[in-house]
Amino acid sequence: MDRVLQNSLLQLGCTQKHVKFYQAAFELGPAPLLEIAKKARLQRSTAYLIASELIELGLMSEDHKTYKKQFIAAEPDLVLRKLEARHRQLGRNNIAFREKLPELRAEHQSTLVRPKVRTYSGKTGLVAVWKDILSEQQEILLWTNQEIERQFFGEETHDLFIAERIKKRISTRVLAVDSPRSRDLILTDELNLRQTRILPSNASFTSETYIYGNKVAVLDIGKDIFGVITESQQIANSHRNIFEFTWTASEKNNKEKDE
Repeated sequence: MDRVLQNSLLQLGCTQKHVKFYQAAFELGPAPLLEIAKKARLQRSTAYLIASELIELGLMSEDHKTYKKQFIAAEPDLVLRKLEARHRQLGRNNIAFREKLPELRAEHQSTLVRPKVRTYSGKTGLVAVWKDILSEQQEILLWTNQEIERQFFGEETHDLFIAERIKKRISTRVLAVDSPRSRDLILTDELNLRQTRILPSNASFTSETYIYGNKVAVLDIGKDIFGVITESQQIANSHRNIFEFTWTASEKNNKEKDE
């Protein structure tokens, strides 16, 4: 078959099997399906499917006037008209797409910067959040209330997380609600790759917030553990800036308490 005609059929949505069937019918002229299938080297069941699809595309017709139903390939002039119609449609689509392009670009950009949020619950959720935190080989910033955390997580779970963090050589800085347990953290800071500062006595919260990489993980304790990981560089940077500001401001508060 002429390469131009073959390429034109492909542009009109045909597959290679469609092209083979059309070519056989084109060369045979009006012929029964089995004869066309044989020439095209297609199985009978496949040939029936291909024929019906070509008829739907307007590239094949049926002749019921003879004793045996015959199939007829569309004439080249019809293929050309269909090709021209397809090109006109593509042209209109191209113009419409160009007009829509600024809006589509903005929408695509918004999906790139849109935060990814994952939620977790229960002890298995806690483990999943902690594994994600420890997957980043960089410093962890933590807001914590040790009294609430130890009541719910227990010493063993808490110590496992610290041991894994130390094993990975991941340092952490901690801003802790003022309490005896929080002050106990300071005593083992050097051993545990940690720096801890105590917040003013009027600062109180129950959630734990971890800032690491481009993520912020929040663990909240109510009837059950509920965790949320937000992945967004902008949000992580905002939380990191707030932490750094509070960290600097808390230095004076901690010195006064030591005195």
